[in-house]
Amino acid sequence: MTRRTLNDPLLLRQVHLDFHTGSHVPDIGLHFDEDEFGDTLVKAGVQSITLFAKCHHGYSYHPTKVGKPHPNLKTNLLRRQIDACKARGIATPIYLSCAWDELACHEHPEWRVVDEHGKWITTGGIDHLQGPSWGILDFGTSYLDYLCAQIEEVARLFPENDGIFLDICHQYVSLSSQSMDALKTKGLDWQNTEHLVRHAADMRDEFLRRTTAAARCVHADLPVFHNHGHVTRGDRRILGFDSHLEIESLPTGGWGYEHFPVSARYAETIGAKYLGMTGKFHTFWGEFGTYKPGDALEQESAMMLAFGAGSSVGDQLHPSGIIDQTTYERIGQAFKLIEDREAYHSGSEGLAEIGVLSAEAINDPYTIRTWPKHVPGDEGVVRLLLECQMQFDVLDRSCDLSPYKLLILPDEVQVDADLKAKLDAYLAGGGKLLLSGKSGLGEDGFLFDIGAEYYGTSPFDVDYALLSAPEFGDAPKTPVCLYEGSQRIRVTDGTSLGDVYEPYFARSIKHFCGHQHTPNRREKSGYAVGVSKGQITYLAHSVFSIYMQKGPVVLLEALRNLIGSLLEEPMVTTTHEPMPGLRVILRHQPENKRYLLHTLFSTPRLRGQNKSTNIEVIQEKVRLRDISLDLKLPRSITGAESVDAGEVTLSTVGGIQRLLIGELNGHAVVPLSYA
Repeated sequence: MTRRTLNDPLLLRQVHLDFHTGSHVPDIGLHFDEDEFGDTLVKAGVQSITLFAKCHHGYSYHPTKVGKPHPNLKTNLLRRQIDACKARGIATPIYLSCAWDELACHEHPEWRVVDEHGKWITTGGIDHLQGPSWGILDFGTSYLDYLCAQIEEVARLFPENDGIFLDICHQYVSLSSQSMDALKTKGLDWQNTEHLVRHAADMRDEFLRRTTAAARCVHADLPVFHNHGHVTRGDRRILGFDSHLEIESLPTGGWGYEHFPVSARYAETIGAKYLGMTGKFHTFWGEFGTYKPGDALEQESAMMLAFGAGSSVGDQLHPSGIIDQTTYERIGQAFKLIEDREAYHSGSEGLAEIGVLSAEAINDPYTIRTWPKHVPGDEGVVRLLLECQMQFDVLDRSCDLSPYKLLILPDEVQVDADLKAKLDAYLAGGGKLLLSGKSGLGEDGFLFDIGAEYYGTSPFDVDYALLSAPEFGDAPKTPVCLYEGSQRIRVTDGTSLGDVYEPYFARSIKHFCGHQHTPNRREKSGYAVGVSKGQITYLAHSVFSIYMQKGPVVLLEALRNLIGSLLEEPMVTTTHEPMPGLRVILRHQPENKRYLLHTLFSTPRLRGQNKSTNIEVIQEKVRLRDISLDLKLPRSITGAESVDAGEVTLSTVGGIQRLLIGELNGHAVVPLSYA
């Protein structure tokens, strides 16, 4: 099999085969069988499988002169796995753990991350007394030399490999002795937080540079990916080191169902090749003997395909080397759907009319974070747009803003002089802005002429909004609780969107009323819910964070109507009652002269919690019939086909093209051709 390079398109059906195995587990790889392993992968439709050279425990699964093989390893497991896969045309990227290496932590404690109190830190807290957790290594120490030697050894031992996957690539702020010496050499102060963060960022860049070079010591065109558990929006430096992105996003493992769409729409916008990654587990990585339903894996893979990505499914091989047949029956179900629909992926690109300027991307993408996953405003606006079947991209400050009818700055986007100039140019070109919460605020008030004056943040923990503007549609005629205080504005020459009603007092131990909120006063506060002037609309609450965290249906309906009015003619509109569970995602295949309309519907069920995170599982498909959509696409549609969409019909109603989808059972694609 020909070795894959960074110039090749990503394979769409991949498995990430974890093999983190503690030293007390016996008989590692003893029962591995090449034919059983390879034939199982072929039967499941697997095109690529990421295999382990070194795990979080720090052990290698091949002979090594740099590290240490697992003490109970019975065979050259990695070599036999690669040979079995290559004989069947399956690609084999190789995995090495980076910042987590228990063996290195034990043998070289001087390499560990040290906090400001002089203590080692772990993923579970300060020390191992809190339970089993991974020690964390500092790339600013000699550990980086050791790690790069391991990577280079693997690249030379297995030159036929199809890529290097480097995991746990977080560089924490550290006061290890070597980092302290480096800070002193740079003239930086270890008691200055900004200096510590700057040094950590420098060490991260050095780590990325050196590990990439080590991975490519044999082949300069080798695919390399550094995994952080999250694609940090706004940090485009990764594109200089990563040949592609793998968006780790296990819906049942803490990421939820909103995380992947945010990351995918950002990855495509910045021009990266990208792959989605879910897991076969009921909860999180590291589970043996648990299985996500096949329908769940199928639907998650379909969502990845709809957002232009292939699917990587996480599994963990039993230490004995025996592959789990039940797991691959379920993976095979998901991969069969992808294989059947690959023709609707190649050469496709996202279609969008709304640009979401990510708060994470704009505010501080270079902040050293432990494992960032959630930014409520970013995920809240994406959840809402998906539930309203609206087409969007997620942007950073380097993106071209001109293609979008509407830009949304959710809740806390900090607008500096450069971004302000870019937004001014966008407005001059006829674009529209929707600001919420603190977005667009400077030290002295609003940076844009929104038709209102700023009077600071409300001192109350909660207030109430009378959503009286016609743009909100048929909203309640009484004030609605929005779960937090607003930014106080008074309308001058803009148009008010409604009035804020404040509570009698802030809830506290000294004075409270009822179970939750102090009720609202009967009189208006004098402050507005929002304001519009010209091309700018401003909402005084952090509405998207509120929607992500609380999910009020009243807010969904009001914002659907408001954003729809700003778009005037959305690309897609349902003609029946709103269906928040329906996802409609548009892509474009220019070479085929067609749009691809992906529809998805599922109902995840709450099945418990894992580490304070909800476990939501898709257990069954729900069949919908007669979905009617009005389309306003860049080109007039001349024909519609059906891929598991039942009978589809295209008509024209009032000058607008209307598509009727006969049925939807999980996922369907409707190719829409144009002349």
